Amino acid sequence: MELRQLVSFYHVAQLRSVSKAARTLALGQPTVTTHLRKLEDEFEIILFDRIKRPIQLTSEGSILLELVTPVVQAVDALKTQMDYSERRGSFVVGAYPDLVLHHLPPGIQAFSNSYPDVRIRLLARPYTSLLRLVRSGEVDLAFCAPPPLDDQSLEFQELFKFDVVLMTPLNHPLLKQTNVSLQDLAPWPMILSGPESLTRQKVDQELRVQGVSWDVVLALDDTESIKRYVETGMGVAVCNDFTLHLQDHDRLGVVRLDHIFDSSVIGVCTLKGKFLGQAVQNFIEVLSDEMRGYHADLTG
Repeated sequence: MELRQLVSFYHVAQLRSVSKAARTLALGQPTVTTHLRKLEDEFEIILFDRIKRPIQLTSEGSILLELVTPVVQAVDALKTQMDYSERRGSFVVGAYPDLVLHHLPPGIQAFSNSYPDVRIRLLARPYTSLLRLVRSGEVDLAFCAPPPLDDQSLEFQELFKFDVVLMTPLNHPLLKQTNVSLQDLAPWPMILSGPESLTRQKVDQELRVQGVSWDVVLALDDTESIKRYVETGMGVAVCNDFTLHLQDHDRLGVVRLDHIFDSSVIGVCTLKGKFLGQAVQNFIEVLSDEMRGYHADLTG
């Protein structure tokens, strides 16, 4: 005996028609008939008097209907509640400030158009903070780089790759060099992201390995502010290429650093084993479709 057989029986009994029940359930009429036959075979009873029109329940069928009615109604209530949960509710999303500013809005708008009653709370945080928030359950998901390989508490789904680049004022001498090294950057005032940024951590590690020292004059987690200070000539900056946009090439120079730093990826980070409601799953699907495969245009 299967639940779907009981559901078919319930609707046939209520509507007194196999064809009407089939339309209600969006099933073929032969499928509903098969469900009824299997129930009758299993219980070795006749559920309907098919001679009379509309069909009538037998005494055994009436007993079965009385027993299955609360079951089917509970299933209907569960489906209604799940649909309500999908269409309403709230959840918390974390992401890098640059993703919040430039990359998430199109996907969030698309999601909100489809699910206007779902409330989303956004937290813009650097890498280390995002991982901590996911582990603690304070956010349901985060858009960020992958967690460390030895962290088995988190799950990660890749969306797109990115590289580390150097930003300079226009006509800067470094723009004429090829394969710029960390040592080549040492004479210049440096603007970096804050210490919780994964890119900052990668830069600091590589500087230690090569024994190079930089003059860091400003540290910010807001790349738009970093761009502004680079444009004013305060220094040069190391950042991620996904923070650059076509209009930036009119006011900044860009130097590739992928010969120094390996590519990384942005994706969806969640807590392993954490239940994600249907609204959250729908959000991840919509945002993933919007962001997957993004590639920064560094040609200017």
